[in-house]
Amino acid sequence: MRGKLWIGVASAALMALGFAPAVLAQDRDPPGDASTQAQLVAGTPIDGQISPAGDSDWYRLHVERGQSYHITLDGVAGGDAAQAIDTTLTVHGADGQQLAFNDDANGSLNSALDYVPSATGDVFVEAKSFSDTATGPYHLSVTATVLPPDEVGNDASTHARISAGSPVNGSLDYAGDVDWYRFSAHTGQMYTITLAGTQGAASPLADPMLRVVDSHGTEIASNDDSQGSLNSSLNFIPSRGGDVFVSAQGYGDQGTGAYTLNIAATALPPDDASADTGTRGRVNVGASVSGALDYPGDHDWYRVRLEQGQSYRFSLNGGDDHGLADPVLHLRDSHGEELATDDDSGEGLNSYLEFTAPNSGTYFLDVQSFDQSAFGRYTLSAAAGDIPNDATTDAVLSADGDSREGTIAPAGDQDWFKINLANGQGVRIAVNAAEGEGALQDPLIVMHGPDGAELARDDDGGQGLNSWMEFVAPAAGAYYLEVRGFSDDAQGRYSISVSAGDIGNTADGAESIEPNGDGRTAMINNDGDIDWFAVTLVEGRPYRFNVQGAEPGPLADPVLTLYDTDGHEVASDDDGGSGVNSYLSYTSVAGGQYYAAVSSFNNTGQGHYTLTVSDTDVPGNTNTDETLDAAAGDDRANRIEIAGDLDDYRVDLEAGAHYLIEVTAVGDDPLGDPYLTVLNSDGERVAADDDGGHGRNARLRFTPPQAGSYFLQASGLGGSTGSYKISIVRQ
Repeated sequence: MRGKLWIGVASAALMALGFAPAVLAQDRDPPGDASTQAQLVAGTPIDGQISPAGDSDWYRLHVERGQSYHITLDGVAGGDAAQAIDTTLTVHGADGQQLAFNDDANGSLNSALDYVPSATGDVFVEAKSFSDTATGPYHLSVTATVLPPDEVGNDASTHARISAGSPVNGSLDYAGDVDWYRFSAHTGQMYTITLAGTQGAASPLADPMLRVVDSHGTEIASNDDSQGSLNSSLNFIPSRGGDVFVSAQGYGDQGTGAYTLNIAATALPPDDASADTGTRGRVNVGASVSGALDYPGDHDWYRVRLEQGQSYRFSLNGGDDHGLADPVLHLRDSHGEELATDDDSGEGLNSYLEFTAPNSGTYFLDVQSFDQSAFGRYTLSAAAGDIPNDATTDAVLSADGDSREGTIAPAGDQDWFKINLANGQGVRIAVNAAEGEGALQDPLIVMHGPDGAELARDDDGGQGLNSWMEFVAPAAGAYYLEVRGFSDDAQGRYSISVSAGDIGNTADGAESIEPNGDGRTAMINNDGDIDWFAVTLVEGRPYRFNVQGAEPGPLADPVLTLYDTDGHEVASDDDGGSGVNSYLSYTSVAGGQYYAAVSSFNNTGQGHYTLTVSDTDVPGNTNTDETLDAAAGDDRANRIEIAGDLDDYRVDLEAGAHYLIEVTAVGDDPLGDPYLTVLNSDGERVAADDDGGHGRNARLRFTPPQAGSYFLQASGLGGSTGSYKISIVRQ
């Protein structure tokens, strides 16, 4: 029974034997917050119930400073509970903040923790199930123990002190014990602080935890495990002189035992480039300076004078001999506030930063290491002006994968980036309008060879008006990517993304393509190469996939294969497009991610191609992108999806030549009454047929009066729908 005090004969018997009976949870389910009035008293266990699912029971516990409280929470099996719940135990402060927590203790799913209050008052003990869906009974108990006298305090009032070079031995006497030592730190010194279990002690501290804090308890530095052991060690370099506190404790506030705390002081080498606005380090625009981070955590600041509205480039490179492995560059204003930062935009792990000064005045370049424990030599350079627009550029992109943001300004600006490529090495480059205001709306990219000659270009090969290019180096050397706007008056911000290698031949390495875009122009680089493109299709909507050879060096005979989400082939085409190009239409039954794979016929041959995907039916106007090859004879299978639908196909015809044109119902759901119309280049009807073929199929012979583009229009008479094949043969 839940909700009543357990008082009676059994209770009296237990009391007579000296046992404290458990108290059942009060009449109401204890609330799950600090409003609870349910009391938990040391020495008086409580039996409660987690119910319904997601229940949380809070109990108010009065604690005294100078005592340690051992709290246990056990799930109880039996009765309606076939299996005990997996408990979690939390101690909260008066404002609800977590003070202590435990999930599994002593190799079981039950919970236990030791809590030592820093002050007398009320805290809240929360009983809960680990699973939000589990319910069941629990047993909650608290025991209080008076703490032994501790000569070392656990806050800023401590009288214990430690000095560099004079180790101290101490002991954590109970779980949750923390010892604070006052330490007088001086600038210009690096302090190596170690905390280890005392060797030879009967009970050494097994897993020490070391912290450096200020008088308010705010952490300045900390370490748990160091140098492959459970002992602790850290380097502390004070930014200003004064007292700090070194805290010795056990990991998770659970350990006890003897420890040794030691501090070793090392004088820092003289450093003209201090890590503040008082630095004597300086770099001039158009010049470089070499320096070194001399110890872990070292920062070097350099003054630099910048002019309002002027663009600047800053590069930070690790030296070859004992160089800084992974430099990081921060740009700060005259007050030391960060304005910009860069980690790896230079070559390799070096830093490269572009910046336009909002105001004239003094700025600071802050040289750091990505790994604060690393140090080494570096070279810092400052240059005026935007990224150069020729092979003298100092902006570098990594062929192993890179990303960058830049700005085309003023109008007509060009940014060149160097990319070092090995013979046959491929990269995929996307240049997009940057997010937010001031974006470069229509970027254009050009790839130049080592001699500066243009090798490839792209305008809208990415999504929308963005640019995308696949490039394979014909020889080893430095290549140059030019970024600019499509129009001469274009300017704005852009982003560059470089992906290593050519397009993958599996779903994992697939490049993305969106329906109704300008398509992707890429390259089959060698025999057996296959390029996969990921495309999202909508259930029940018809799509058209078209692959055509593209200049320069078009792929002679492309093959297109369509795969579903699981990589199963669902459609394929070799010569369904114009000439020997590929074309297929597909209606997704389920929708989702599909893959269009482009290859060469018989997996032999190389060349460029353009893949386009359209998510509408064949356009019914003269803007159609569908073509038929009248000279060689061609046909195409498709569908009239809705009543009144029109499908237009562009054909180039010779004056005076004779052509046989047919629209034939085909498939399991044939077009009910095919109708054929021939339009001239202005969209005017010049010929038509309803039932000139077999049955109700359309068929006509047409001799164009003049050469040029015409349009063959297929439709269903009387609102009929279904599948058809349109064909043209020169006779």
